[in-house]
This record gives sequence, C-alpha cells and structure tokens, in this order.
Amino acid sequence: MKKGVTFMIKEVRRFSVVEAAIKGKMTCREAAAALGISVRQFKRIKGKVKKEGPDGVRHGNRGRPSPKAFPDEFKEQVIDLARKEYFDFNFSHLSEILEERHSIRVNRETLRLWLRPLGFGKKVRKQPRHRLRRKRSEKEGQMLFLDGSPHRWFGDEKATLLLSTDDATGYPLYGVFQKEEDLDGCFKVVEEVIARKGLPSLFYLDRASQFTTTRHGGLYRAQRDDQPTQFERAMKELGISLKFAHSPEARGRGERINGTFQDRLVAELRLHVITTHEGATAYLNNTFIPKYCRRFGVTPQDDKPAWRPLPSGVDIQNILCKRYERRVNHDNTVSVNSQIIQLLPTRTRLHFAKAHVIVNHWRDGTWHVFHQTAGEVPCRQIPGRVRPESPSDSRPASEARASSWTREG
Repeated sequence: MKKGVTFMIKEVRRFSVVEAAIKGKMTCREAAAALGISVRQFKRIKGKVKKEGPDGVRHGNRGRPSPKAFPDEFKEQVIDLARKEYFDFNFSHLSEILEERHSIRVNRETLRLWLRPLGFGKKVRKQPRHRLRRKRSEKEGQMLFLDGSPHRWFGDEKATLLLSTDDATGYPLYGVFQKEEDLDGCFKVVEEVIARKGLPSLFYLDRASQFTTTRHGGLYRAQRDDQPTQFERAMKELGISLKFAHSPEARGRGERINGTFQDRLVAELRLHVITTHEGATAYLNNTFIPKYCRRFGVTPQDDKPAWRPLPSGVDIQNILCKRYERRVNHDNTVSVNSQIIQLLPTRTRLHFAKAHVIVNHWRDGTWHVFHQTAGEVPCRQIPGRVRPESPSDSRPASEARASSWTREG
C-alpha cells in the first residue's frame, strides 16, 4: 500500500478478499458473496486492483468535495448573518427567516452543523419525566388554554403575554401584552376570542387567583371557596365550563406553546425593534400568529367546530366586568373600594335609598348601576381617594340576584 494513504477498515477487508481471489484461493463467486456484492461488481473491483494496486478498492469520489456542497463564501455569509442579526433564533426558526427575508434556503440540520460548533443553539433543558400524552380535543373550540407568560419580551423590563390557544388545532387565537397578569387582561382576551370565533365549550386554566379561589385562610383574610370569583361568575353566565390544572405539566401543550413564543417571538420583536406593549400586541395578532398557525397548526379530528354564537341581546361588557352587590345609602350613594358613586333620579323613581343594586365596573373604568325593576340607573362618579382593590373586595355579587338583572337601553 502507498505510504501516507489512509485506508478504512472496510477497504482493508475488501482488499484482502480481492487479493485472495487474485491468488486463486477463492473463486469470484465466493469472493463476491463474502463482500455482499454482485459477481459483476467484484470483477470490476478486481480489475481495478490489478491495474492500480490497493488504491483500486477506494471509491472514486473519496477525498473529493461533494457537488451538492455549499460554497465556502455562501457558508460564511450565513454564519455572518446568524452572528449579527439572528443570534437568538433557533435553527428551525433561522432556516425559515433566512428564506423569508433573504431568499436563502438552508435546512435546519445544515445550520446545526455549521453553527453548533460556534456556540449557537446550546440550551440547558430539564431532564424529562415519564408522562402520558393527553389526547387532543376533537373539535376546534372544544377546549381553550388561557394563560399568562411573564418574560423579558422586549428589553430588560419584564412584561406578561396573556394568550388563548385552541387545544384541538394548536392555533393561538388572541394575545395581549401588558405589565402583569390580571382579571381585566383575561377578560380582554376572552372578549376578543368570542368576537372572532364565538363561545368555546371549556377553558383549561391554571389555579391563578383571578380564575379560582386558592387561599382559604391566612394572616390578612380568609377566602370562602363556596363563592365564585369574578371570572368563574362571568364564564357561568356565558355557559363556558372551567377546568383547573394542579400542575403546569397537566397543561403541557399550552405551556409548550408559551415556550415556543418565548423563543421565536422575542427574536422577531427584537428584529423589528418593537419595544411597547401596544406595538407587540399588534405584531403578535396581525403577523406572528397567522405565520405560526401556518407553520405549526394541525387539522382537528372533527372538522365541525364546537364554537357557539353569542346570544343576541347579550351585553358582553356587563358580563366581562367586575360586579358588586351593594345597598344604597340614604344620600343615594354606594361605595365600592372607597369609590363613591352618586345615583341620580329617574323618571319613575326619585330615590333609591336602602335599595339593593348591582354595580358593574367596566374595563374602561366606567361604573354602571342596575336595579332589579328600574333597570340601569343613571349615576356619576364622585372624585375622591380610591384605595387599591383587594381580592376580598373582588368577590362577585350574588349569582341568583344578578342573573335576573339585565341592562336596559
């Protein structure tokens, strides 16, 4: 064999068999069977060995660059883009964005081979635990996730993404960025989902305090579990069931979607220099979610959706709001969280002293008062000092009484 030439074990074995056949120790048929090739192919290799020696067993393309290989200049261009603009994109996302913005087509595995040795894409992941996969819902609208995801979405300041996702299709339906997760933000997402799709059958939620009672006693107060939260009251009026998970893993599909958003959406917000809640919300719903649905959405098992239309005459604003039950004072005022609300006389009733009323606080900050027989009562807010609302004050009004009181006009 030539000095300085490296042979693989497979090639050494092949040469020894060919050499034995040349010396007459094996027939061509026996040698071909030993190598697992046809007699015709063995005779071709045997002829090359007689002519070229040991080099005859080496493949002709050995040591030559692949005709399908990318040029070095192209590879350096992609690496330079990854370093300067797309350093926080994962390999799949990078492959998509390169084709979308630069008309460069490179699959994710090629990018992984090029970029992983340079330190890209190395993330510490938790050790998986053995769990059973929950079967997806069969129909779109049959079960939705609603969850808040606090994260550094843009810049160093943390923000929270409130997002609703369909379980059957994996489609994100609507999301909103705000400072923190609260009841008004959840109501906003629910209202948008209903306006765009209709009423779902069920929400699968975590046990956050705005969704359900989680604390039954403590240093400051005790919460009664037999009374619904504002969210539970509103969903019951709309005929939407609620299911509560006892761990994040129970809602794994929804949690994974949030994780994907924290990876892909953060990178795209930075790429487009979006740093405000309003701008991020607009980009999320108008651009990112449609693109995400095309890439990751699945077809439901049953093509008949489970969405229900909102009944006509239902005022969604008076359902997706904070509701309180109060007794009117002698001066025709009610107090909610130290906010004084003055009730005004109507054409049929001069005063409401000692009457029981329902007070709805809309998300836009306005107050609306309802009487069981007089309907909506005109009122005005008296300026004054307002203390922050505590969870104990956010208990909804009595369901039995509130359900029969509707808004007039």
